[in-house]
Amino acid sequence: MKLKVGLLQINTTQRDEVLWKVRNMVTDVKAHLYVLPELFTTGYKDPHLKAEPLDGPTVNFMRSLASKVKAAFVFSYARLGDDGKTRNTAVFVSPEGEVLATYDKAHLFLPLGEGEMFVPGESLNSFTAFNGIRFGLQICYDLRFPEAFRTLTLEGAKVVLIPAQWPRSRVEIWRAFLVARAAENGIFVVATNRIGMEKGVEYGGNSSVVSPSGDVLLRLGMEEVASVVEVNLDQVEKNRNFIDVIRDRKPDLYRVS
Repeated sequence: MKLKVGLLQINTTQRDEVLWKVRNMVTDVKAHLYVLPELFTTGYKDPHLKAEPLDGPTVNFMRSLASKVKAAFVFSYARLGDDGKTRNTAVFVSPEGEVLATYDKAHLFLPLGEGEMFVPGESLNSFTAFNGIRFGLQICYDLRFPEAFRTLTLEGAKVVLIPAQWPRSRVEIWRAFLVARAAENGIFVVATNRIGMEKGVEYGGNSSVVSPSGDVLLRLGMEEVASVVEVNLDQVEKNRNFIDVIRDRKPDLYRVS
């Protein structure tokens, strides 16, 4: 199965401006699935004070847009839960405008103050979309934890989607991790990072799509841009027929705690 994946690499500023920008971008660049950055309508400018419920204006706008353009969207935003607590939540909105899956960021980046802003997620889950293909969601700092990607792969995920706010000062690590997570699991990794300056930090762009063999199919620069690449999801099985990292594991040898 072939899927056109769009990366919307933007500067996360404030909600109305960002939503207007996203709407214009998808008018010009057509894809089946678009991935946006982490906390895409707030950045880290006190996102916990701007949190919205799942049926709030940000998600409702994205649901309406998805239904209008007949494409799926993935993004992360500050979600206000029914328990009154705020989480950094990735959302997958289907082309029909339905919230098909959510994921609460499990690994909070404490140096940026996420521990004071959010409560961590407590589970991983894969889900099915686009004719039975399984996907997984991760967010930014999660990229440093290969166990999560392996868990999603063992659940059958062929693609992991990653909204992010990764700084330019560590962008080479970002590039390396994206290739490693894809190649070590034999999956597609699709990651959209923000650009721009915030609180003295410059963000690194370099949003990327990486194949199951570790080949970089698309890598953006440092500008605000939308770009699309077509991926063949059948490549996951083809790659495993050659190098089956899942079959060749030795779990009894690994000591993880």
